[in-house]
Amino acid sequence: MAEYKEHPLPSGPSLFDPVLAEASYRWYCPDGGSILDPFAGGSVRGLVAGNGGYRYTGVDLSGAQVAANRDQAAEWEARDLLAVPPRWVEGDSAKTLSLLADGAFDYVFTCPPYHNLERYSDHPDDLSSMRWPRFERAYREIVAESARCLAPDRFSTWVVGDVRDSAGRIRGLVPLTIDAHRAAGMHLHNDAVLLNVIGTAAMRLPAQWRVSRTMGRIHQYVLTFVKGDRKRATSALPLFE
Repeated sequence: MAEYKEHPLPSGPSLFDPVLAEASYRWYCPDGGSILDPFAGGSVRGLVAGNGGYRYTGVDLSGAQVAANRDQAAEWEARDLLAVPPRWVEGDSAKTLSLLADGAFDYVFTCPPYHNLERYSDHPDDLSSMRWPRFERAYREIVAESARCLAPDRFSTWVVGDVRDSAGRIRGLVPLTIDAHRAAGMHLHNDAVLLNVIGTAAMRLPAQWRVSRTMGRIHQYVLTFVKGDRKRATSALPLFE
């Protein structure tokens, strides 16, 4: 079996926002429902789901990341912080999702690679290592598979951000995500903007603005889609005062 080089596991700003995960689960997933995460990455989304009593299944290509996630879940379980232990599966999402049953999940919540903004490995099935045309084809396939795995009248949330190519042109990951879901029979229901930590951006951006009038990207989009009827999907959710 071929071995592929994996880059160091992300830390710091790359970590997913746990507050967004918790809020999204409460807003869009039935109590105790099953959550599918096609691009699991770190442990945050799974730990938050398990803590809240949701059944979480995350898929990730990195064996090292899956092992690290399982270790962290074991620590949380030892501290009695998990109502339901999260489950992580090592593998390519396109292939792994194809093995799952139609309509097996109540909610899809994920944050895919922003093309090659962060390079995770040199594995040929790693979306971050693909050229854009192949990335787009693989991405559409995974969106379609996640939609198939979602039960009727349910929601799906994808946290995405646009990136630039080597010439500075915006790739259009956001419109690609919307179009791929539309092709899979789902419709954009809500969109929101998530502000990133600005950090050193204020120091870095003036130089690129003077040279090329290029704005920095300090935000992401939270896109929520619905499969089927939005009112029936909402009726399955807990009530809020």
